[in-house]
Amino acid sequence: MTSNYFQRVQWHHESGDDPVVLWAHVVDGWEVRKVDEFADGRLEWAGEEQESGGTWLSEVPMPSTGEVGGDPQFTVEIVDERAFERVWEQARGGS
Repeated sequence: MTSNYFQRVQWHHESGDDPVVLWAHVVDGWEVRKVDEFADGRLEWAGEEQESGGTWLSEVPMPSTGEVGGDPQFTVEIVDERAFERVWEQARGGS
């Protein structure tokens, strides 16, 4: 059975160079699409065949949401597909 979910991870840090929210569509433990959201509102994205800015898909399987959420610098939330698709389209220049 395929595992398919969407997550929104808030990254608590002080660096202006790194994203503050990490959105990901994960299938069987692998990122297939992602959007990095920066404090200034900028969105960068990556898919299986294209990417923007400095964002790219992970080359290793994603840690579980429990592992990520166990690190105090991250807050993990599973979101519905509509929430992810909304930010994905916005990042890709859609409405």
